[in-house]
Amino acid sequence: MTDQRTFLAAKRTVDDRALNRRVLDRFTAALEARPAPVRIVEIGAGIGTMIARLAAWGRLPDEVTYRAVDTDAKSVRAARERVPDWLEDAGYAVDRLDDGRAETTLVARSDGRRLEVKLEVADGFAIADDADAVIASAVLDIVALDRALPAIEELLASDGLLYAPLTFDGKTAFAPRDPADDGIERGYHRHMDTVRSAGGSRVGSELLWRLPESGWSVLEDGGSDWIVRPRDEEYPGAERLFLESLLETIDGALAELAGDEPESEFGELESAERRRWLRRRRNELEREELVFVAHNIDVLARPD
Repeated sequence: MTDQRTFLAAKRTVDDRALNRRVLDRFTAALEARPAPVRIVEIGAGIGTMIARLAAWGRLPDEVTYRAVDTDAKSVRAARERVPDWLEDAGYAVDRLDDGRAETTLVARSDGRRLEVKLEVADGFAIADDADAVIASAVLDIVALDRALPAIEELLASDGLLYAPLTFDGKTAFAPRDPADDGIERGYHRHMDTVRSAGGSRVGSELLWRLPESGWSVLEDGGSDWIVRPRDEEYPGAERLFLESLLETIDGALAELAGDEPESEFGELESAERRRWLRRRRNELEREELVFVAHNIDVLARPD
């Protein structure tokens, strides 16, 4: 079983390719227009890959304070270990300003730039702040929007921004195709909609009407599909681990759904057909033949 920290690390290159550059460009330009220091809060920051990405890609203003929060203490602990190295790889000199049990503060400097990062175990929807921007990457599809959007608005300073990339939007596909694919994919999405405690399988597109209905302006949006396939006869980076974890997640979701709805078409997915499908996909992964696609949407928005 792939643990969450390993999955998040393996996902980094998948996200790198997927992020919509038009939305990211608009977000970057808006940050640059804010007076220094620019304050960013990231909700569900995981092991810190977004911090590392924005720093490595030169997407941060010259002076930034970055508060990265996650409810998972193990992920925050992994961020404390990984983020300093990633920032050094991006050309920063990194000092630990403070290191406690619940939070760690890093100060990174490079060519006149100063990035102060606080890594914190916390519920991002239950903290207080006055941020120029809130980042919620691959988060809004696993939480209740009725709670999340008002909480994010409370975190923002006047004219602040919400950057919500990689929000899942209802399409999962594998190739080569298999006769069981349609049922597997429907069951996986139904689990998101009916069994999982919050979120859903179509939140990406839902945001495009829910935000205006809730008094926000959508400034930019665009697709950010995950596409994982062999390149030069092998998977890039650790993306094999990403796919292994994804197959485990789908299998677990279908097993849970089958138990919850034993008389439905999804109850039948507990059968030999589901096990055959999983065995085939794992064999294709081992042979480096499996292709995976998921549809996501990136959104940049501002409260009116």
